Amino acid sequence: MPTGYRDYYAALGVKKDASADEIKQAYRRLAKLHHPDLRKADEKSAATVKFKEINEAYEVLSDPEKRGLYDRVGAEGPGEAAPRRSAPPEGGDSFEGFSDFFEGMFGRGGEGFARGEGGRAAPRKGADAEAELSISLEDSLSGGDKKFSLSVPVLCPDCGGSGRRGRGFCPACAGVGETQRTRTISAHLPRLVRDGMRLRLRGQGGASGGGGEPGDLYLRIRLLPHPVFTATGADLETSVLAAPWDAQLGAEISVPTLEGPLRIRLPAKTHSGGRLRVAGKGLGKEGGGRGDLFVRVRVDITDKTSDKIEALYRELREAAA
Repeated sequence: MPTGYRDYYAALGVKKDASADEIKQAYRRLAKLHHPDLRKADEKSAATVKFKEINEAYEVLSDPEKRGLYDRVGAEGPGEAAPRRSAPPEGGDSFEGFSDFFEGMFGRGGEGFARGEGGRAAPRKGADAEAELSISLEDSLSGGDKKFSLSVPVLCPDCGGSGRRGRGFCPACAGVGETQRTRTISAHLPRLVRDGMRLRLRGQGGASGGGGEPGDLYLRIRLLPHPVFTATGADLETSVLAAPWDAQLGAEISVPTLEGPLRIRLPAKTHSGGRLRVAGKGLGKEGGGRGDLFVRVRVDITDKTSDKIEALYRELREAAA
């Protein structure tokens, strides 16, 4: 193993068979953790060294061409299989931010592009993004066109998405090439979306440096709390008040649903705390259809009173004794 060998997989804390997404996620996490501008004064020097190390690792492992070369000859050193090293810039000994090991293997090239047919630079697709979208229970049923604001990744204005400024890494974006910006997003929601459902919006993710296609935006649906209904999976629960005589004799009562009031039959001799099931009036279910609505009955006396009502209650008490 050559002197100065760099284990780029270890630097990012990933396995050698890690996917491109796993490498990107590891890099972003470490870049934010070790960014020198986010460290205390006495920690900046060590953070700068670590920051350069993880940026160099990402420079290699995020590029299929560089990663392939590194995997083939990295442990044995550049040797004759490596591309010829570029001449250093005037007034400098090496490409700022990269090690001698990197330069010996890759020279000063590598602008963050994969190589296409004929060796032409092929711009990469923009990064995919994820966000949560909180909606009401009513909107989860009806779907439709929605507009909402959320923070999404955009190309860093300081470096144009390259992750570099001059011969070093861009301090504004920690070398990631992206920053966050609030955007207004338009989306068409299908009917009966569920809590936790993941929706894909094509082309609404991060922009691509070099003119490539933008990434996609994945929305994770979250249902907001409701003042009337409690959701458990696809089922809903609510409560209604029933007069003692309706609970004893049975009656037709009005119960709330997400589509508006509904008349249902209250069975005779319903006890307080009893639960009625209204089929198909819940939320969307996985695989199609809807869950159920459960109505908890609370038997309570009326606030209205009169001599006649008081007399009837006395008569009822005597009859039930």
